[in-house]
Amino acid sequence: MGKQRKVAIITGANAGVGLGIAQRLLEVDEDNMTTIVMACRNHARASTARDRLLRQFPEADIVIELVDTGSVASVFHFCDAIKSKYSHVNYIFCNAGILSTLGLLSWTELFWLFVKDPVGLVEKSDAALQATGEINDDGMGTVFATNVFGHYVMVRELEALLNNSGDGRVIWTSSITAELKSFDIEDWQGIKSLLPYESSKRACDLVALATNDKYKQDEKHISCYTTSPGVVASTIGNLPQWITELRKLAHYFFRFMGVTSQNITGYRGAIADVFVALQPLSALNYLYRYTSLTSRWGTSYVEALPVGDYDPQTAEKLVEKCEIAYQAWKNKCASEKQ
Repeated sequence: MGKQRKVAIITGANAGVGLGIAQRLLEVDEDNMTTIVMACRNHARASTARDRLLRQFPEADIVIELVDTGSVASVFHFCDAIKSKYSHVNYIFCNAGILSTLGLLSWTELFWLFVKDPVGLVEKSDAALQATGEINDDGMGTVFATNVFGHYVMVRELEALLNNSGDGRVIWTSSITAELKSFDIEDWQGIKSLLPYESSKRACDLVALATNDKYKQDEKHISCYTTSPGVVASTIGNLPQWITELRKLAHYFFRFMGVTSQNITGYRGAIADVFVALQPLSALNYLYRYTSLTSRWGTSYVEALPVGDYDPQTAEKLVEKCEIAYQAWKNKCASEKQ
């Protein structure tokens, strides 16, 4: 029997960390035995990114499947397409995400961060005025739906395929800003939160850890991990271009000063995701967040840092809420097909 091809689904693969994950996977795919599924919202941008990858890796097997993780119906449609084409899935990189801002900065917060916590200024999004109270067309918190729930639905729908691979891995892109104070189980969708992005990233940590425990209990061949790309100078947040470029200069300055979280490029930020995908299971600890870091001289590496203040009960409650919502949507979509 020949060697089985690997199938890697990467959400948000057209740019940033998602594109970096694809590049890094293809770099180590010497036998051309990995199919990269670019799970993206916009076909034009995905096609441009695919062309770029094929110029670098002409023999690569790269396909585009459209999906909007902020729409449950879109995720179900995507999963139906995947199940019709593949018998197994090795990796799901839950990477797509949004940071919904007003396109403005809080200059007061910016000043105080500069005075009190200059490193925090280039690591956190506190100075960006985030949109609050946003509800999407599915009636769910917009940021939570895109960053967390859409991926939860995807993983649940593709569980059998992950299990079929014999070593299915679900890798959630979290953040160095995902702290205990960011998340409130009573506001699990982050609708009332002033920092819904950070709330959603803490939720990613909790879902990853709790579902890993469940898969282990159910004796499924699936493991879940959480990663952080550190600080990447992407266009997420829809801030003016001049602010993004100015921040990029600040990132390089702080990296030279020894702040290792300043990865800046999506390629560097993706090193932790691919590390977790390729390491033997015995070398990984799901209670740690694997973080991409870069030295002042430009050497990128991975460091495992504990998910601070992890509360299994809160994580279980969050997964229960996600599961109830998932089952409700599954029943609704099934009835609409009839």
